[in-house]
Amino acid sequence: MTQQRLLSPFETNYFATDTLLGSVPIGGMPLFIGTTVHGAVDAAVLRRVLRELAAGHVLLRSRVAATDGVPRFQADEGYAPPLEVRDGQIDDYWELVNTRPDWSAGLFRAVLLRGTVESRIVLVIHHGISDGRSAFALLDEMWRRYRAQVAGTALPLEDSDRELLAGVDELLAQVTTDAEVDGFLAQVLDMAASFGPEAAPRTLPHDGDGTGDPGGRLALRRIELPSRQTAELVAVARGQGISVNSLLAGAALVAVRAEIGGDGPLPLMCGHAADLRPELSPRLPVSTMLNCASGAGTPALVDRESDPRALGAVVDATMRQMLDTRFPALFMRASQRTLTPEVAAILSGAPAIALSNMGRLPAHPVPESLAFVRDEVFAMAAGMPPKMTVFTVGDRLTIQVEYDTAEHSHTQMGRVAEAMSDQLAWVTRAAALRG
Repeated sequence: MTQQRLLSPFETNYFATDTLLGSVPIGGMPLFIGTTVHGAVDAAVLRRVLRELAAGHVLLRSRVAATDGVPRFQADEGYAPPLEVRDGQIDDYWELVNTRPDWSAGLFRAVLLRGTVESRIVLVIHHGISDGRSAFALLDEMWRRYRAQVAGTALPLEDSDRELLAGVDELLAQVTTDAEVDGFLAQVLDMAASFGPEAAPRTLPHDGDGTGDPGGRLALRRIELPSRQTAELVAVARGQGISVNSLLAGAALVAVRAEIGGDGPLPLMCGHAADLRPELSPRLPVSTMLNCASGAGTPALVDRESDPRALGAVVDATMRQMLDTRFPALFMRASQRTLTPEVAAILSGAPAIALSNMGRLPAHPVPESLAFVRDEVFAMAAGMPPKMTVFTVGDRLTIQVEYDTAEHSHTQMGRVAEAMSDQLAWVTRAAALRG
């Protein structure tokens, strides 16, 4: 039996070229997610696991084909995701994540990089069929299946998405009305009319050379917090009555403000990836492979000496208002319309920094023959504004400061990453001193 359906307008943009969602270039973007471990990964077992993943998630075994010029997903029930096995370490990983895969043979594959001590499993997924949350759920399922295969007891297939669902924008159309979208656009137009040039959010100055690092144009600086500091940050956020994400956003805004000229407080905006699953009825589990990511922005006045906790409170209040007014869902639906230049300018305004927070994830059940080192995820495109991808695996929080070196130099973004680390250290020290 052949399953197929048309791509939704939102999904079509991911399979086109030179397309944007707000200020983010999304056309053809790959999503790389994986784990580094000490020890040797069994490639034969991993191949069996990849086939199980494709058998249990219909979009992972689908291709995009155009019939009469109209793109559609077509499921291939016998699809075996390719696994490339080669010797490689960190430089080879960066070469991999700076490539644009050929998606004609399928939308899901994997690479196993074997080093002298460490092994890296990298799942390569077209971003049009998965967001970060579903990708992390898939990575965890991969490890559960790998461990079971090593033990000689294969797990049953998942039932969460054996059938092709509609795109998230089409699912949203079932729980939002055109009148709500009209009202949303009217509010954005009023906002555009009330903003003068002085209120426009500032962004990081471009200091790149326009070409980028020849060793890899897309790059990141990683901040890995120990368990104790992770717990301390969670305690600070709870004590402030705000989310950890809001506290991190406050720290990120202060870190970025140091790179922007001018005295006194300036308007900056923090962008946020937003999961649309809570908007759907019935709500989809994160294990369902589908790109359900939208966005929102939280503006704030930021001084060089601003308290990240106070900024976090501003971000938290604004995000609550955004969610109460269903901004991410209505932004998604509005982005499918032809917009006036004024509205388009507001909705495509670039943030000073963006956060994509995957939340807290359980430690992976790796077999005893392997030792977990870290998870790694990367979804960047040339021209994308700088962002921080945040996730907590087990009890350790990781922040990846990601950027396009053609626009922002390693030196500049290294300072941003260092300033972010300093702000988080200050927050936990201040909490300890206060007792």
